[in-house]
Amino acid sequence: MSEKSILRKTEEARKCLKAAVYDELVKKAKLGQDVIIERNGEPYKIPASEALRIQEEGSEYKA
Repeated sequence: MSEKSILRKTEEARKCLKAAVYDELVKKAKLGQDVIIERNGEPYKIPASEALRIQEEGSEYKA
């Protein structure tokens, strides 16, 4: 497998994972549930709606 092919497959996998996380955040936000993220090396609970907003803004989960 060429390096170009590996990079293309890696990018496809990243997009697929990002879409799956987005879909799950939408479901949890509609249900009013929380999600666990990492902040400063520690688990942190936030509303799924906030995590969805952060993801849509393109920001990372930073404290």
